[in-house]
Amino acid sequence: MSRRLCALIAAAVLPLTALTALTAPVALAEPTSGPEGCAYHADQAGFTGDALVEAIAVGMTESHCRPDATHRDDNGQLDQGFFQIGSLDGSLNRCYLNPACNSEVAHDMYKAQGEKWLPKWQASYGTQRYQEWLPVAREAAKPYLEPRIGRVGVLTGTTLSVKEGNLWESWTSQHGAVAKFEIDGNRIGVLTTGGQVLVKEGTLWADWVPQMDGIKDFHLAGNRIGVLRNNGSLAVKDGTLWAGWTEQTNGVKDFDLTPNRIGVVFGNGEATVKEGDLYAGWDNLMGGVKDIELAANRIAVLRNNATLAVKDGATNAYWTEQIGDVADFDVSATRIGVVHSGGLVRVKDGDLYAQWVDQLEQGVEIELAGNRIGVRQSHGAFQVKEGTLWAGWTQQAPSVSQGDLTHRR
Repeated sequence: MSRRLCALIAAAVLPLTALTALTAPVALAEPTSGPEGCAYHADQAGFTGDALVEAIAVGMTESHCRPDATHRDDNGQLDQGFFQIGSLDGSLNRCYLNPACNSEVAHDMYKAQGEKWLPKWQASYGTQRYQEWLPVAREAAKPYLEPRIGRVGVLTGTTLSVKEGNLWESWTSQHGAVAKFEIDGNRIGVLTTGGQVLVKEGTLWADWVPQMDGIKDFHLAGNRIGVLRNNGSLAVKDGTLWAGWTEQTNGVKDFDLTPNRIGVVFGNGEATVKEGDLYAGWDNLMGGVKDIELAANRIAVLRNNATLAVKDGATNAYWTEQIGDVADFDVSATRIGVVHSGGLVRVKDGDLYAQWVDQLEQGVEIELAGNRIGVRQSHGAFQVKEGTLWAGWTQQAPSVSQGDLTHRR
């Protein structure tokens, strides 16, 4: 088991006095439970191919993929969550009751056993009930087994162009009068120079759907769209492009979101995060923050003094100091990238204690997505690499004001 998970688990154990409060279902954004919930979180944790199908079937056999499921063994151990991870002292564990964290622990255990399910899951794997769940598991896994196209977008002047496929595909013009854009999954969003957010979903030729006016920033994550108004108020929707908005908070300077988390930095530098549905409560993180980024189970904050700290796991997990002199940064499920004030770009891959690998010079902005890294340089070029941290760079465009990307698989 990785050091970050050891630290997470040690920090997450709750006293038995909390039992009553935590035996109710944990409120998380869709998909929350069932085979679709296991499919989403097992995929995020790193299960792929046949192992993903098996993970869903194991989860359904163990708990019906219910994040709140618990079972006390004869020896007092309390098994919890999707994959019934056991707490030896019988205490509830916030990590184990969180689908994302539970799935990550299960993935680490699976790898520690040589990428096998036995002996840990001998009560479920290969049993008759497991066999009965396999057809359901295969169906739930389908969206995650299909190849992911991967997109790259660039803003040249105020014109947005996007390509999909490999790094040498042709560009498709998307929209003019664009101040900022984002691409996420099969969605593309733009903030126009007039302050309107538009989003399209599907192919590169899909129609744009207006979202809201009077906006100065926005983000996309899964089925979520978040907008920061000019007056500092934050609203988020979850669902279709026509879903209703839910007001979140006011006085916001910066924000980010994932399919089940929202993080904000207030004007006074206080950072806070919520996990679950759009009505969940906020958990304070720290002060003196100017930028926040979220990805999978990671929360990263850039302080006013240019130091970067990241936590991985529950929202109350410990912080791990990363590096100083940071001008820009990004995080993904397994990578952290920084641009130093002098333009040097560095990326690490693995846990929070991995070593930094120098990438290139003259960096201004960095974007991470799966095994892709995108860097906008001071002379305007947007460079992208795909693969390991030592892969070669491919220039996408010579003079851009913003670049963004998603990954292929």
